[in-house]
Amino acid sequence: MEVFERNGYRKQQGLKAFQRASKERRIKNARDEQVSKVQLSFIHGTIDKIAHILKKNHVFATFKNLNTIRNSLRFVKDWVNPKDMKGIYSIPCSCGIPYIGETSHSINKKNQEHVADTKHNCSLSSAIVEHVEKTKHHVCIENSKAIARIDHFHHRKLSEAIYIEKHVVNLNGDDGWKLSRSWIHALSY
Repeated sequence: MEVFERNGYRKQQGLKAFQRASKERRIKNARDEQVSKVQLSFIHGTIDKIAHILKKNHVFATFKNLNTIRNSLRFVKDWVNPKDMKGIYSIPCSCGIPYIGETSHSINKKNQEHVADTKHNCSLSSAIVEHVEKTKHHVCIENSKAIARIDHFHHRKLSEAIYIEKHVVNLNGDDGWKLSRSWIHALSY
């Protein structure tokens, strides 16, 4: 009290400050006593009685609604076939060696180009046709799969180089991007 009076406060103001501080301490102590906590699903009418019983036993209850607006709404985005997007793709061969490539248009369109190249024996422009001519294997273009959907050109080229490096034995014959030794070393881990 003397500190308040020396600093220009009246005795009444000092008493109010002490009362406020002691009241806050009591509230904090009461919260510390309720150490146990439980989260209950909200059921109208029932949950209030349960929470009241728990409160008597110093258990703090919070409520969570089972049905939220998000749960009741349908997913608004339509499903898009990954092959209808540009990106990196893989085409398996009957010998087990995949062809890994990238395309700036849809993978389905690129597959049609591979079918046309095979039909017209364009071995100069297609590594798949060259492999079929040499080995007489069946390349399953209809079983192609999208590995990654990537729009940006440089990201797509880099990702293609990484996937080709991971599958050292593959049919891709083009001299695409080459990875530095540090990247290759990092991929081996």
